[in-house]
Amino acid sequence: MSSPTGEVRRVADQLVSRILQGAYTPGLRLPAEAELAAELGCGRSTLREALRHVADLGLVRSRRGSGATVLDHRREGTPGLLPAFLRAGRFDAPPRALAAELLRLRALLATEAVRLAARYAAPADLAAARARLAAAPGLAADPVRHAENELELYRALVAASRIWPAAWLLNALWAPLREMQARLAPLVGLEPGFQRAMEKLLTLVEQGDEQAAVEHVERWLGRVDARLAGRIERLLGALAQGADAPRAREKQP
Repeated sequence: MSSPTGEVRRVADQLVSRILQGAYTPGLRLPAEAELAAELGCGRSTLREALRHVADLGLVRSRRGSGATVLDHRREGTPGLLPAFLRAGRFDAPPRALAAELLRLRALLATEAVRLAARYAAPADLAAARARLAAAPGLAADPVRHAENELELYRALVAASRIWPAAWLLNALWAPLREMQARLAPLVGLEPGFQRAMEKLLTLVEQGDEQAAVEHVERWLGRVDARLAGRIERLLGALAQGADAPRAREKQP
C-alpha cells in the first residue's frame, strides 16, 4: 500500500486524526461526500482517494449508495496505522507497556530475519546486507538515515533467504516501520558497538550457524532496547499528555 501525497495526504490525515481521537466513533456513518468534501476544503475526487487510503488502514468501510462507516480501529486497523496511532497519543495501554511491546515486536521481526537468512541464504545472497553494513559508518551523523539503513539491512536478510512470503509480509510492514524509526531515531542516536555487532552477526549468518546468529542478535537487541525503553516511554507519555489536554479543556465550565 503506497502512502498518499499532497492534498490527498492532508485530507486523509485529517480523517485519520478524527477517527483516532474519537471525533468519529465506530459505527458512525460519515457525512455525505459533498458535505464532507466541503468541510475538509477539498474536491470530491480528492476525498474519494483519501477515503480509499483510510479504508486500507482499516478505519472505514465504504459501500456504494450507503457512504462510509467508521470501523473500530483497535480491532480492524492494519500495520500502516502505526505511525498515526503513535502521533495521536490515544493509548489504551500505559506508555511503559506500549514502549516495551513495540520494542519486542521490532526484536521479533529482526530475529526472524536473521533466522531465515542463517537457515536458507547462500553466502553470495548476503551481498546486499553487507553493502548496507558497509554504508553504515558514513551515516553515523544522521540518525534517521542510519536507522533506515539498519532496517534495510534486516530487509536484505529476509530477501537473501528467498522465502518470498516472508518478504511480502515485511513489505506490508515496511512503510510504518520506516516512519516509526524516523520518529524515534533522533531520540535514540547511534548505538555504540553497532558496526562490530553487525559484522559478527553477518559472519554467523554466512556460516549458517542459525542458533548462534539468533542468540547474538537477541543479546544485542536486549542491550539496545534496555537503553531505549525509558526514552520511548517518555515520548509516548508526552504524546498521551498532549492528547489529553484538549479533552481536559473541553470539560472545563
